[in-house]
Amino acid sequence: MNGPYGQQLAVTGVGVVSPWGDGPGTAHAARGTAPAGNGDWFDHRDRLGPRGYKYLPAAAQYALAAARAALADGGRPDAVPDHRRGLLLATNAGLAGLFDVMDTTVAEDGGAARLSPATAPYFAVNVLGNRLAAELGLRGFALTVANERTAAVDALATGALALAAGRCDTLLMAAAEEPPPGGRGEQGAAALALEPLAAARARGAGVHALVAARSLFLPLRALGSPAGRDGAVNRLAEVLAAVPGPRTVHLDLDGSAVSETVALAVARAAAGRTVPPPGGATAEPRRAQPLSPQRGAGCLGPAFAVAHAVTTAREEDRIVVTADGAGHVALVRISSAPAHHTQESQHAETA
Repeated sequence: MNGPYGQQLAVTGVGVVSPWGDGPGTAHAARGTAPAGNGDWFDHRDRLGPRGYKYLPAAAQYALAAARAALADGGRPDAVPDHRRGLLLATNAGLAGLFDVMDTTVAEDGGAARLSPATAPYFAVNVLGNRLAAELGLRGFALTVANERTAAVDALATGALALAAGRCDTLLMAAAEEPPPGGRGEQGAAALALEPLAAARARGAGVHALVAARSLFLPLRALGSPAGRDGAVNRLAEVLAAVPGPRTVHLDLDGSAVSETVALAVARAAAGRTVPPPGGATAEPRRAQPLSPQRGAGCLGPAFAVAHAVTTAREEDRIVVTADGAGHVALVRISSAPAHHTQESQHAETA
């Protein structure tokens, strides 16, 4: 079903890899920020096998492990031919450490000839997902979305467009980060296996939840005037208020002017949609979790929030809203999947 949040997609598999544990709930509670002194927590021999992975960048190892977990959880891209499977990788600082080492090698240690043959192929962020695409046979397309905070939700929105346009039949979205040089940053990965609900039902797949994402952009110049700021708040409030009934809003923001505008829109949407129910009591407002006060260098906070919401989906919808100081805003709605009635059960109900 299409709507203000875009096309709904069924999530048939979820995988999370994090220093705090591989459960979506524990990763979400930690908000993606890597603990100090925990850079060697991931052992590829346990999660990926003993050979062939040692020299992969850490973010590539995380993404591959999370993707495998999503497939083990029920995602089945191999249910369709490999040329009908798509990949969207989301990251911001996933190769920052490797880039720093490569820059130092070229500038100070004798030029590009001194680069390691194992790391030289990763000269650009858009090759981070190559190993993932090759191992899982995701040959329809492989795209990388690289920006702070919103990348994972932007990837979901882009994937929905690709499925709607017929570019693929199944999609894997993976978000992976590694702390940048000199900073704690974010660390780990989250992966979702996605497909149209009808296709998932046709093959008898279990569906965790439905997701529908949308990306927006707030020009910074527009926020410089009261009229522009109010217009942006009203537009965002309309999108947020488009989902009827109570639901939880999770905010992952950075304290910028853009994020303040988003927070105002969430508050306005809640106030505008609260009406007195029968009996005169005050209806429950739509809840928003507190703003994140710190700036983040990655996209794992929202990715872990979505993974957690997907695996705990219930009747009440959840909305994850994220934004960065450059003007990017992304929203994803997580809904419980409708009950599936087979032909036999429909006959039984009729009888």
